[in-house]
Amino acid sequence: MVEIPGGSFAMGSADADANANEQSVHTVQVATFRLDKTEVTVADYAACVAAKKCSEPEAYLNERGSFRSCCNWRHPDKRLEHPINCVDFAQATAYCAWLGKRLPSEEEWEYAARGGSEGRKYPWGNQAPDSTLLSACGGECPGNLLAKRFAAVSPMHEAKDAWPETAPVGSFPAGASKHGVLDLAGNVWEWTATLYATYDGKSREAKRVLRGGSWGGGDPRTERATNRFRLAPGSRGQFLGFRCAK
Repeated sequence: MVEIPGGSFAMGSADADANANEQSVHTVQVATFRLDKTEVTVADYAACVAAKKCSEPEAYLNERGSFRSCCNWRHPDKRLEHPINCVDFAQATAYCAWLGKRLPSEEEWEYAARGGSEGRKYPWGNQAPDSTLLSACGGECPGNLLAKRFAAVSPMHEAKDAWPETAPVGSFPAGASKHGVLDLAGNVWEWTATLYATYDGKSREAKRVLRGGSWGGGDPRTERATNRFRLAPGSRGQFLGFRCAK
């Protein structure tokens, strides 16, 4: 784990490409905490299943049009060092608890991704995403998705990053955060402990916040450190994973 020194930061974004639920910018104080350097891997999660403390996630299924065709659990290519995906909120929570950890709050997650008070646009800084910085939808991604009968997407960049779906965790060291945390953008969306609400508190939903974008992201805006996503806690999908905090 990586220690993230506490402090205050301006949470949210007023940029032109910000979504309404990223507004308005407000100051948040975060206590010192620790965050997993990488997303939880298939091998990591398998140890929890073996200990009978975690239930099995959705497993790979060779069926075109099914999200399970992109699940890493029981994938024929093993993918043991890839992030575990196709897990719901309860499974992520159970895994972290097994290790005496927890899911990060979205405040902690954004604070880490933005370099504390530096206010970075992306974990690595303000440079636009490219094939050296994150696992997103590169040149090989659209064809792979079409072959599996998913909707066509435009790639984020034309360059190939060698991984049409998830990449082994830590494969993009150039995309590390200020504190050395890896894959805070791309690879898999990460569950947080936070129930979704607008920043003004006027709208709330029984959904959990996810952060970080994914390997299927073709729009650079989804990989920004301030971008927020939310899903029902029982959701499982090829783009969903997590890391733990303490």
